[in-house]
Amino acid sequence: MKTHCSLVVFRKEVRNGLRDRRSLFSAMMFCWLGPLLVGMLWRQPPALALLPAFLMIAAFTGSMNVANDSMAGERERGSLEPLLMNPVSLWDLVFGKWLAICAFSLGGVVLTLLVTLAVLYATPLHARMHTSALLWMLLVAMPLVPFAAGIDLAICTFAQTPKEGNSYLGVVLLAPMLTGLLAEFYPVPLSAAIAAIPLLGQQRMLSALTRGEIPHIAWLGLSAAGAVLLGTAALIATARLLRYEKVVFGR
Repeated sequence: MKTHCSLVVFRKEVRNGLRDRRSLFSAMMFCWLGPLLVGMLWRQPPALALLPAFLMIAAFTGSMNVANDSMAGERERGSLEPLLMNPVSLWDLVFGKWLAICAFSLGGVVLTLLVTLAVLYATPLHARMHTSALLWMLLVAMPLVPFAAGIDLAICTFAQTPKEGNSYLGVVLLAPMLTGLLAEFYPVPLSAAIAAIPLLGQQRMLSALTRGEIPHIAWLGLSAAGAVLLGTAALIATARLLRYEKVVFGR
């Protein structure tokens, strides 16, 4: 049975990402730092309000380093052009890289929730939020995985060097960070229209879960559709960018 080309690319990128221990440690810092901060502030009423922001940030930080090395790093090493010359379709190549980036992004979200689970058991916060709410949080945050992976991959494809990619990704990281904080301190009522907006919809539903409120299933579907749609658009944009020689050679 012949292995699909995109899965071969996926395995290659996952192995490369796991070998880079410094990048893994950097991404993991955001996964445990946020929940630990929430645990340290457990006496303060708004402690749990910080959790949605850190969870959304983890979806982006989990994929940033892998996306940067996968595209901008390949170009800097001079291996992007030979890779494109292999008998692999452009879509299989981009899709395989995107799947690997999604895996690391999902890993960041899951790790953040696992550390949060430990914090809930170690502090009286479990009396304010039931641990079953973490499963709902995973369901709400999962659509951010393809969204974050697609955005990060498209940006790192446009960037000519990893250093330039890091600069762009740092700006992108402001989106979940500011959305998570501003939407909590300047809240807007959760509705179907708000739920369909990527980041804002997830933040409002995650915030509701920290208060013990379960969002409507229809809102979860709208939230997922909006995030996946934009992630798919970013994936298509990445494939189109790689058709230009200036992008491939970085000139």
